[in-house]
Amino acid sequence: MTRVRWWGTGVVALVLLILCGGLALVNAALGSGGRPMGPGTVLSAGTPRDGMRPVTFVVPTGDWLLSPADTTLTSNIKLLSGDVTVNLNVVVPLGRLDARRLWDGLGRIVEAGGQTRLGAGPAPLMTADGLTGLTGSITGRDRTGTAAVFATATLGATMTAAGPPHAYVRLAPEIEAMMRTVRIRSPWP
Repeated sequence: MTRVRWWGTGVVALVLLILCGGLALVNAALGSGGRPMGPGTVLSAGTPRDGMRPVTFVVPTGDWLLSPADTTLTSNIKLLSGDVTVNLNVVVPLGRLDARRLWDGLGRIVEAGGQTRLGAGPAPLMTADGLTGLTGSITGRDRTGTAAVFATATLGATMTAAGPPHAYVRLAPEIEAMMRTVRIRSPWP
């Protein structure tokens, strides 16, 4: 009769249990991986020139988390507050750029995602810095939101915000406040 030893299998099972359970506990302790933003935090994106990135905006309250996994400061910033997401993207034009063309292009990109649509009739939006852009609605089966586009001669920016209707409506004033702080400085003299 052969004696069977199961201790090797037991050790492997214990290691897997520790890894799976331990990783879940670590993930829960660390949260969503977002970095909390304090009220008044200025975030900036775009290729730096003279130590500064050209597109900035201000986070109005401390209810927002920066998503490091979805943020690349040379081109985009993603913020989260519960189920609501705000994305700022820097647009480097290959040709002539104006807010209407940027709105139409953003509409095609949003529609290609297949879950939401951009409203056809945007309204003018002026930032506190005097930058004029366009803003309008984003709608989808289970999401609602707002989009804004801004264009200068050398650079543009889009900001989209969306989430479940009840969550978005609660944060809409903060999101509008964020959009009104967008600033674009020319990266070239």
